Amino acid sequence: MDGTLIDSLPDLANSARYLMQSYQLPSVTDQDVRLMIGDGIKVLVERLLAHAGNAGSKIDIQEATDRFIAYYVKHSTDYSRPFEGAVQAMEEFKKRGWKIALCTNKITSAAKLILEQLKIDHFFDAVGGGDLFADKKPHACHLEGIMKMLNADPAKTVMVGDHINDILVAKNAKVAGSVYAAWGYGPAEIGKQATLVANTLLELPNVAENVMSK
Repeated sequence: MDGTLIDSLPDLANSARYLMQSYQLPSVTDQDVRLMIGDGIKVLVERLLAHAGNAGSKIDIQEATDRFIAYYVKHSTDYSRPFEGAVQAMEEFKKRGWKIALCTNKITSAAKLILEQLKIDHFFDAVGGGDLFADKKPHACHLEGIMKMLNADPAKTVMVGDHINDILVAKNAKVAGSVYAAWGYGPAEIGKQATLVANTLLELPNVAENVMSK
């Protein structure tokens, strides 16, 4: 979701700065936060507190996570927008008969709310957050659970993402393959571990179909 479908960094970074300010901790930049996201909100908060050093270590992680979520839910679409070409790509997938699911380490309710507020929720046949299953990406059960929701065949499933967890969950769940989203937040080296690389969202439908033919 973050860094693949939606450019959510501005709102995540603003929420991070709110959290740090609320505890009188040193602020963080957008780039700082960019390097921390991808493993869910709680891990992001843990990394933010660790970034603050000794002062951050004295703060209760769960309380800080709850504080972050309370603020983020209210501001998650202040500046976040679908990446350029995202809507066109999903329209093309639908024309070709693909089912689209969201496999995110975000809380499911928060992910659904963002999709609704950005008016792209109608593209999705299933949404599965990190709270919905026994474990989350890169654990196989996350993607496997979403495939069960759709009665999807792993051999006909392609995972798309910009984070190493996206590539690993595809391997762990033994799906057809993975596509590294080169427009996202993750380092380019991740693309070496994916089945194929898509440089733009507009080329993604063709790249995904090429994964199926490998």
